[in-house]
This record gives sequence, structure tokens and C-alpha cells, in this order.
Amino acid sequence: MDHLDEKTQQQLIDQIKELQEELSEVRSELSMLRGDADTAIVADKNNKADWERVTTELQSFALSSDLELRAADMEKLNALMNVVLNNVPVYIFMKDANNDFRYLYWNQTFSDYSGIPASEVIGKTDYDIFVNKDDMDRFRDDDIRTVKEGRIEFLERYYTPRDESRVVKTIKTLVKSGNDAYVVGVSWDITDMKKVEDELIAARVKAEESDKLKTAFLANMSHEIRTPLNAIVGFSKLIVESEVKAEQALYAEIIEKNSDLLLNLFNDILDLSALESGTMNFTTRKLRVRDICTQLISLYTSKVSKDVDLVMDPVDEDLLIEGDWKRILQICSHLLSNAIKFTRLGKINIGYHQKEDNLLFYVKDTGIGILPQQASTIFQRFDKVDTFVQGTGLGLPICRMMVEKMGGKVWLRSTYGKGSTFYFTLPLKVCSSKTNYPLGKRGVIKESL
Repeated sequence: MDHLDEKTQQQLIDQIKELQEELSEVRSELSMLRGDADTAIVADKNNKADWERVTTELQSFALSSDLELRAADMEKLNALMNVVLNNVPVYIFMKDANNDFRYLYWNQTFSDYSGIPASEVIGKTDYDIFVNKDDMDRFRDDDIRTVKEGRIEFLERYYTPRDESRVVKTIKTLVKSGNDAYVVGVSWDITDMKKVEDELIAARVKAEESDKLKTAFLANMSHEIRTPLNAIVGFSKLIVESEVKAEQALYAEIIEKNSDLLLNLFNDILDLSALESGTMNFTTRKLRVRDICTQLISLYTSKVSKDVDLVMDPVDEDLLIEGDWKRILQICSHLLSNAIKFTRLGKINIGYHQKEDNLLFYVKDTGIGILPQQASTIFQRFDKVDTFVQGTGLGLPICRMMVEKMGGKVWLRSTYGKGSTFYFTLPLKVCSSKTNYPLGKRGVIKESL
């Protein structure tokens, strides 16, 4: 630097000092930067640990919240499913196949129909719940068959503790989960449907029977009407043409007899129609029972065969009751005329007596009797002991229907070849003897048949 002038040298020295100062500042800044970097590294490490802790806590909170939400959802879902299962219109039940088929579930519909609350069922078997031994055994057999076959379907009837019969269509299915096995059942209660079906079947059978009866009725009536009508028409012509008094009297008797038959036939038809339609009137009043028998003897004495005696047995002559004079007399007339038809020798007895709370009437004859197989159907329409004897076969059915309408019953005892006894009862309503009656000359109440 000796060859430089003083001014130039001084300028160089100043520049070197400035550079030294700038270098010192740079070194200070570098030192500060290095310190900040070390501090930042430590801080970053601390922040990372805090973040990881917070993240772990957040994850734990999220997991616990998710579990709580899931539990709440499951509880809500279970409640919803329980509402659904309890309100479906079918029985739903589940049994533990590994624990003596004990009930694990029983819905409200099953409880409503059976009358057995679910609280009395869970953990119990069919043998602990139901009352009918046959039902218990059948349920157990069905469960065992379900385990063997996996699924069964059938129609069955069972009895509730209220002794009410229910009809159900059931499907049982075996459900497995690991080592666990369950019998799940679904049953549709079709009791009302079955009742309607039975009523429809009964109505169909009744309609078919009615159609057959109508055909039988027309076939019988055409014969029964034509026979007396032909006799009336034929002998009416003969009685005009005949000049012999004896012949005219005979023809007149035949005409009268057949006129009575025709009149009785129409009366039977009208009575049967009134009984079936429920329009027959029954009028109850005070009457003396003996007077009914007295009038019957008076009416039918001339109609029995000369070898037959018509007898009224000893009775309580002062017995007064409340009843329908006309209908009682009509029933007895049917039974008495029926006995007269089939009795040619011996006697016919008529009488009555008290039997507990009933008044028992009877008509006994020594006629041809009735075979056992005929006795079971004799009170049905158009059934006749002898088809060659005139008659519609409606008298005894009308008697039965009238007796039943008045609260009694009718039956017979018969020995073939020896005779028959017809009985009928009526509820006994005894009256006071202090009653005035409009009696006729022979002590018979004035009321026509």
C-alpha cells in the first residue's frame, strides 16, 4: 500500500472497517437464527406431543359417542320392533329348542286371543301354560317335528284357559345361531273365518235339504191331494146319478170322509208353513186339563174301529193350568188320529199326569207298533210307518214343532206288533181352582179345534 497516496489508503481502511462491521452483524443474525431454530425445534416437538394427545382424546371421544349413539339406536330399534310385533294381527312366539322348548317371546296378539299374558309365559313350557292335555302333547310333538324337518305348516284347534276353542293356521321354523337353536312360530287365528265357513256349509246343506224337501213335498202333496179330490169329484157325480137311498148315503159318507182328509191336508200345510216362518200364534190362558181329554173322547169315539175301545185313564179332574187350549188339543188330536189309523183291535188310552215341573200327556195304543229304525225318523217330514195308509206324514213333525215351541218335548216307546205310546211334556203352570169357565152342556169348554 506504500505506492498509494495517503488519501487512497484512508479510503481503503474505511471500507475494510465497514465490511468488518457488516460481517459482525451477519454473525449476530446467524447466531440469533440458530437460537430461534433450536427453540422452534423444541417447541415443535412439544406441540406435536400435545397434538397427538388431543387427537387421541378426540378419537376416544368420537368412539365413545359413536357407541352411545349406537346403543341408543339399538334401544330405539328394539322398542320399534316390539311395537310392530305386538300389533301385527298374528301370533308370534319363540321357544328355546335346547331348553325344553321354553318360551322366549310371546307377542301381544297371542295374549289377546289366548287370554294368557306374556308375563306368565316367558321361561315356561306348554305344559305349564295350557289346560288341555291333548293340546300340550300336540304342541310338543310339533316342536320336535320342527327340529327334525326344519319347517312345518298345519291347521290346528286349541283351547284357552277360558275353555274357548280357537282355530289357527301355524308355521313353525327352526332357526340356528351357532350352538343355539330356536323354534319360531307364526299363527293366523282363523276362528271367525272358520265359523263363517261352517255357517256357509250349514246354509248350503240346509238349502240342499230344503230343495229335497220341496221336491218330496210336491211329490207327496200331488198324490195326497189328487186321491181325496178324485173321490170327491167321482162320487159327487155318482150321488147325482143314483136313485137308491142306500147308495146315496154311502157316496155321501165317502165324500165327507175325503173332504175331511183334504181339509186336514190343507190345515197341515198351513200349520207347517206357519211354524217354519214363526208366524204361528200361541195364546195362553187358564184351562182345565180334563176338559181337553173329554172333548177328544167326544170327537173320536165314533171314528175308532168297532173292535177298539177309546178310554180316558183316571186323571186329576181338577187340575188347572195356564196353556194354549187350541194347540194342546191339536197336538193330542194328531196323536190320537194317528193311533186310530194303526189300531184295529184292542184299545187306545189317553191321559196325563204331573211329572216334576211338567205336565205329561200320553196316547197309548195296541196297534201294529213301530220298528226301531223307523222310530228314529218318525218325527221327520213325510216319514210314514205304512205307506199304504192315507196321510201326508206331516202330523207328527207338526206335533214335535208345536211342542218344542211351547217349551216341551215329544218322544215315543214302541214294540213292533204290540203297540206304541206317544208322550209329550209341557211346562207346568198350575192355577188356582177359583176360576169360572164358560162350560157347555157336557162340561167341555166352548172352543173349537
